[in-house]
Amino acid sequence: MRNLPLENEHLTAALDKLDDRGERVRALMEKVSKADLATFWAKLDSSAIYHDRAIEGEVISPDELSAAFDPRMISDISRQALFASLRNHREAFVLVREYVRRKNFSFSLDVFLSLHRLFATREGEDNPEFRTDIPLHRTYFHEISLAAAIDRDMAELLAWMNDRDEQQELHPMAWAARFHHRFMRIFPWSGTSGKIGRAVMHIHLMRNGYLPAVIHATERQRYYESLRCSTTDLMDLLIDSETSAFQAAQRFLGPRQ
Repeated sequence: MRNLPLENEHLTAALDKLDDRGERVRALMEKVSKADLATFWAKLDSSAIYHDRAIEGEVISPDELSAAFDPRMISDISRQALFASLRNHREAFVLVREYVRRKNFSFSLDVFLSLHRLFATREGEDNPEFRTDIPLHRTYFHEISLAAAIDRDMAELLAWMNDRDEQQELHPMAWAARFHHRFMRIFPWSGTSGKIGRAVMHIHLMRNGYLPAVIHATERQRYYESLRCSTTDLMDLLIDSETSAFQAAQRFLGPRQ
């Protein structure tokens, strides 16, 4: 067991149980066909997009998700922008898996910017420049960095993210919680930071043999509160999210009755 953010018997036991479940899921993924695995990732993408949007306060129906990804569907003009943004969201997850597959990978500002461009939904939102003020109307209510400090804070965060000692000493879930909590306090882009922060967190988890820890829509308030509180609160939520992901994978990939 690698280090935790603090001594916490509850988290230690939860991580032991999570790691055991993860081993079983990885074994299942090695046994199933490529077709079944592709179907699994497609379903996971759709579910993750639904919950990711809901966390941001965007309600997307299952029918809209299906229509957006159906090449035979001809949408009316009123939904073209929505469908394009949903397809870009899925493309962001494809990019995440591309980063996961790379043998020589390091976190860089370009990784964040590539995701930022895909997650931008409103006109002008894909501007690569960091925000220049504190947004008056925003989904999140935790404290965030002053605009003047973003460059410095991001540089320090990237240095920490690429510190091999930190990556090796921290349990991947602890690393993910620390990263996400810290990045969300910087909040470099007003409209896309939440989605970027969760996607980058998933890169690290997946490179360490975990599934994306998709935070469910029903946990939205708990997620917001964890960003206002401690890294441990966020880690507790991420463990629950990862457990749900592993359980769903076991149901889908396991032997059919």
